Amino acid sequence: MREMMYILNGDPIPLARARYGNRRVWDCQKEVKLIAGISIANQHGNQPLFCGPVCLDVTFFIKLPHNTHKYNQKLGDFHCFKPDLDNMVKFICDIANTVIYKDDCIVSQISAKKVYDTEPRTQFIIREL
Repeated sequence: MREMMYILNGDPIPLARARYGNRRVWDCQKEVKLIAGISIANQHGNQPLFCGPVCLDVTFFIKLPHNTHKYNQKLGDFHCFKPDLDNMVKFICDIANTVIYKDDCIVSQISAKKVYDTEPRTQFIIREL
């Protein structure tokens, strides 16, 4: 079973909805997706794309806010505020499409969590099932 880990440094990004206006639809995150896609493509290297059923295990590390006394937050605690976990997972699935795997329909299992850390980043593992 093949397994690879990828890291996207910086604040985790949720997927934004498509924007509508002037009788057209556009993707407002096109540049962000391109940059993140290039980063994971470099980490993936010349490895073949995953093509069978895979498991996606994602951890979103979110920077601890300055006012930690308000909710008694500490490093390693679960984050329970916006952005929504499902939108952040959708962003990862979207940028990995055709870069790490042929199509996101092969993702058969997902495990995800948001936790506080000093260094904001997104870390995910793709594992063949």
